[in-house]
Amino acid sequence: MPVDLLQAIQRAMGFVPPEPDDLARPDDVVIADLVRVALDIGGSADAIRRLFRVYADNLRRLALAEADLYVEQIERPSRSAGTSEPELMRRGAGVGRDMAPLVKATLAAIYERHRQHVWAEHSVETAEAVLDRAGLYQRAERTPTICFVDLTGYTRLTEEQGDEAAARLASRLGTLVDGVALRHGGRPVRWLGDGGMFLFPEATAAVRAALEMSEGAPAAGLPTTHIGIQSGPVVFQDGDVYGRTVNLASRIADLAEAGDVLTTEETRRRVEDVEIDWARIGPAELQGVASPVTLYRASWGGQ
Repeated sequence: MPVDLLQAIQRAMGFVPPEPDDLARPDDVVIADLVRVALDIGGSADAIRRLFRVYADNLRRLALAEADLYVEQIERPSRSAGTSEPELMRRGAGVGRDMAPLVKATLAAIYERHRQHVWAEHSVETAEAVLDRAGLYQRAERTPTICFVDLTGYTRLTEEQGDEAAARLASRLGTLVDGVALRHGGRPVRWLGDGGMFLFPEATAAVRAALEMSEGAPAAGLPTTHIGIQSGPVVFQDGDVYGRTVNLASRIADLAEAGDVLTTEETRRRVEDVEIDWARIGPAELQGVASPVTLYRASWGGQ
């Protein structure tokens, strides 16, 4: 096991790397065992390091979210009510002692359910590809579709109402759009504070979901959204999605006005839904795109 690889992995996880002569902690041994398995199945040192960074980044966010919830919902109100610092410390220690084993078990259960779903989906796609090559099955062509959803005027709201109010709005938006995306087969890829990026298996699902998000935001007491959609090839890496399709969808969302669901003519042609109407809004200059792009605004039929 290369010591420099273990040190690089510790750095990737945000920890001070041990010296070669340091005694290993028990969890260091577990990490080394996992690294060895990943190397044995053909993983490169760089890919393994990136994987551990993804593990650590997401787990760090979970730990911070726990701490934020405790401070915001328990510690701060208790301190305002006059609870002494020693009592707060005792209470915090008790909460940590009671929650820690339950949190670990819950995270393991959530991970296992997601893991089963992801690998089952991979197995189905692999089987379909084998049957397709053998001429026994014809897969329907589906082009990945990226959807960027942003709240309109979020920066101004933050300045006017403060960070806490803005955070509550972002949380409500997350609840709304996560539910809508899930119903249409999409999944969140990354969150950006005032919005997020979603991946859908094809264009029709993305546009239908976007229209529901746009319609649902005001009903949920949120500012209006502006949404950009683009279909095309994407690159999957470290749990994220990259490529020209992603950049185009982001630029389209930036150009969209309040309440708009915009996409390109190329993506519009992929949408098969008679309930959706389209309004051509003409060619537009998008940052980083050499030629003007013809954009269309989607809406429910009859609106």
